[in-house]
Amino acid sequence: MVSELHALNDGLFFHVSVYATRPNRDGWGDTQYAEGLLRAIRALPGCDGDLFFRNEMPKLGCGPGRDVVLRIVGPHPEDPVPGVPNLLWMISPPNLAPVACLARFQGVFCASKLFANYLQQRGIAAQYLPQATETAHFHPDRRSADAADIPVVFVGAYAPRVDRRLVVQAVKSGHDVRIWGPGWRGVVPDHCLQGERLNYTELAETYAAARIVLNSHMPQMADLGFMSNRTFDALSSGARVISEVIPEFTAAALPELACVSDTAGLVAKLDEFLALPTADRQARIALHDRIKLDFGFGGRAMTFVACAREVLAQQQMALPTRALLDQRMAAPTGPLRLSDPARSADTQHEGLLLAADEILHLARAYPPTAPLLAAEPAAGEGVIHALMADLREMQGLMRGPVTPAAQARVDTLARSALRVVEALRETSPVLRLRVSPAERDAALARLLRDEPLWAHSPEDYQRDTNKIHLALNPRRAPVATQAPVGVFLHLFYEDLAEQFAARLALIDAPVQIYVSTDTEEKAARIATHLPQAEIRLFANRGRDIWPKLYGFGDVYTRHDIVLHLHGKKSPHSGKLNDWLAHILDCLLNTREDVNRILSLFQSIPSLGLVTPLTYRSVLSASHWGANKDIARELAARINLQAPLPDNSQLQFPVGSMFWGRTKAIQPLLDLALTPAHFPPEAGQVDGTVAHAIERMLGVVCRATGHDILPVAAAGQTAHAKYRRQFDSNRALRTALEAGAFAPP
Repeated sequence: MVSELHALNDGLFFHVSVYATRPNRDGWGDTQYAEGLLRAIRALPGCDGDLFFRNEMPKLGCGPGRDVVLRIVGPHPEDPVPGVPNLLWMISPPNLAPVACLARFQGVFCASKLFANYLQQRGIAAQYLPQATETAHFHPDRRSADAADIPVVFVGAYAPRVDRRLVVQAVKSGHDVRIWGPGWRGVVPDHCLQGERLNYTELAETYAAARIVLNSHMPQMADLGFMSNRTFDALSSGARVISEVIPEFTAAALPELACVSDTAGLVAKLDEFLALPTADRQARIALHDRIKLDFGFGGRAMTFVACAREVLAQQQMALPTRALLDQRMAAPTGPLRLSDPARSADTQHEGLLLAADEILHLARAYPPTAPLLAAEPAAGEGVIHALMADLREMQGLMRGPVTPAAQARVDTLARSALRVVEALRETSPVLRLRVSPAERDAALARLLRDEPLWAHSPEDYQRDTNKIHLALNPRRAPVATQAPVGVFLHLFYEDLAEQFAARLALIDAPVQIYVSTDTEEKAARIATHLPQAEIRLFANRGRDIWPKLYGFGDVYTRHDIVLHLHGKKSPHSGKLNDWLAHILDCLLNTREDVNRILSLFQSIPSLGLVTPLTYRSVLSASHWGANKDIARELAARINLQAPLPDNSQLQFPVGSMFWGRTKAIQPLLDLALTPAHFPPEAGQVDGTVAHAIERMLGVVCRATGHDILPVAAAGQTAHAKYRRQFDSNRALRTALEAGAFAPP
């Protein structure tokens, strides 16, 4: 094979992509993994390459050789790059990988024999290719001369969703386990904890000093047969490894690797390995050489180069979107009938498919040669979903001039629609969307943009922006309001009524309280604590957003100033147990604080929203999340001319509780949405109309020329570094005019 590769010194340039983003590349082990493989590729005659990262396109034609894309993927396989061969190496199981998507790659490799067989049974010519290691880096000689033996090592994070039972059991059995990684404090004794992170060099040094390395996998990774590279890194360093059982993974030539299925087996192997004499350098080098032969990046590089040359010789390339559509769809005949973009269905899933079908139909017909028939108005019912704005744009492109830019945009919109159809409707079996009902809507919204289903905070989001706030200066004197304050309180959890009644008693001004709930029984219990309230019953749809904004849409004309509240509980996360108390302490802490807030609305005409200081535990989620595409549709419906802000400029009441000026949110009220515009309740945590409207409250406030002011009570200590204080409302007004509380 090597001599054959030397003879074929014909020039290849590999564009290798990984899951990491460019700014956070150094924090991901995938980056070092890809860099190691790339070094092995460059060591082969006539081969070169570079790295590119999530959401990027490779710079084709930048090298002297023929372009090849190699995607090294875990949870999220991105679309192939058209016009060049695309190879895919799945080193861990994807959250979603439709057969039709995988079929668009010219070579599919899988680090699990079990999973490769699964793909082969579904028509994908997947080849089994286990994970590997950079043997020049993970080497016994990385151990420093004065380093002491480390009996048992584990390097990796702990989180509740990651089953680290193997490590926890080893600690509980009394063995001396040294752990590097975040999240472990309180899970194991402090003496086990060595640090939160090892860099790439330190990792090699640690493994070279270890007698045993534990390899604990994500449950899904182990269940689907993926042995991680931690095993091969450690073995290449000369250490023994104990792992969970990985189905269909075998390595008979590696007695230094033990796979155990229970605590008894783990303890027995730990005792057996530790009872053996400490391996000397010669023994560790011998193990290293065996790993280099079968699990080194050098062999993997030759595999990919051979595959690339084969598909290039056969002129196999990833097809552009239009060619895919030509291949899969018949050309339309006769006039093209457009739908009302607001047409939808009872669920986001069904609505997305309706819109995706039309987008693909129109893209197949672009540029149009047949007449376009006007849309028939829809009933205005059905869930507002994340593909509506794309459908509006596609219809606009069909009516507009035909230009290269328009064609490129049509292709982009079609790719998004194609991902939806492949994931939700392809007829062949798929690797289905393995998410809970609570996560499904958000996952579908991210799928549209070819984004990972569980993404970290976006690159353009800065947490510190949401820490800036005003410390309220108490005011004793009540404020005379022109009209009663309208309090809109949604109580799905009626047991919180007494708590809210006590807080609302702090408002030293005329109020009218409106309460929404979903049953007569709850309403009766609420009335015992809030007898003066007008209580209305609504079905449990649209969370607190629909009842507050639309269920009481007929009464807003009675109120200049409103207060939005709801009985927030967050059963999906224990970290949010105190979120409601924090919000109420910001908005309704004392009578004097409430007087101050009302005086601000009276003396600062530009003030639109007074919002609570963002709670610590939700800072990392205080951005668009999976909601911007739905927000694009809402913006179109209210005829918002300015583009939506990016994450760095987005400011909104996180938790959807606030004091507000009615005219600052009037465009949203004018939408007059119905419960059918909101998806059926499934405990969703992101990606719904309610989540989008929560963010649009801030966008619309700014668009109507009003300011947003985050506040906290003077005695609160959170984010003290970012607290602002002013001696008077006049001084605060000047600061607001200067943008003191606006995003930078």
